[in-house]
Amino acid sequence: MLNYRKTGHSQSAIIFVHGNSQSLHTWDSVVIQNALQKYMLIAVDLPGHGLSFRSNNPDADYTTKGLAAHLNAFLAQIHEKEFILVGTSLGTSIIGEMKAFPPNCKGIFLCGAMLTSGSITVKDMIQPGVSVAAAFKATPADDEIDFLIGHFIFKDNQPIKDHYKMVFKKTDPQFRAALGNSLRMPNTTDKIANLIAANLPITVAYGSEERLIQTDYLEQSGLPKWRNKIFKIPEAGHCIELDQPAALAMLIGAFASDCFR
Repeated sequence: MLNYRKTGHSQSAIIFVHGNSQSLHTWDSVVIQNALQKYMLIAVDLPGHGLSFRSNNPDADYTTKGLAAHLNAFLAQIHEKEFILVGTSLGTSIIGEMKAFPPNCKGIFLCGAMLTSGSITVKDMIQPGVSVAAAFKATPADDEIDFLIGHFIFKDNQPIKDHYKMVFKKTDPQFRAALGNSLRMPNTTDKIANLIAANLPITVAYGSEERLIQTDYLEQSGLPKWRNKIFKIPEAGHCIELDQPAALAMLIGAFASDCFR
């Protein structure tokens, strides 16, 4: 069982999945917003992150496939009547890795979506000239971490960046190394096809100031989109949940209202 934090009382839940070298606390400013208070809110620490376990078999547990298996096992323990999944960055890749979604999953919300397919690799979605090497190194140098965080977070908010850096350094170093090794292997999962096959409402949102991902690569992918659009949150970068938590919560709340009808 993964470490998690649950707030609120409802038979309808929103489950939050963080990104690479983050923790459940990346959602702290989202889950307190009024737009979400009528739901049960569950934020989870992925393996190797926060207070969840550190793997003795990182090459199995710290791949997107392994992480998806652990997330699936966690979801099997959720007894609320219905839920939607909200992922950010790597969290969206983990959600896309799931080949079957529980029948009580009613929708999927993807922030800073990173979805590989048979024809789309990680390199295809990264903006030209941007290095994400630090995200896949066990112990990157401080300046490498700072560069990465500068491309994740748009707002000039040093306390938020300092907290991200602290959490980054507390993440199991083997997580990033094993994840990087797995991504160098041939892509075996079409995450976009998985999500299409799920036949669930899907929202895709990026920050308008996204400096990591090319935000148009999903336009012709065939992925169904709630309200037939990809949402752009003003004055937000890759980590919308850190730059614009209130605006993100409003959009999640509107999506949840439609999913839980």
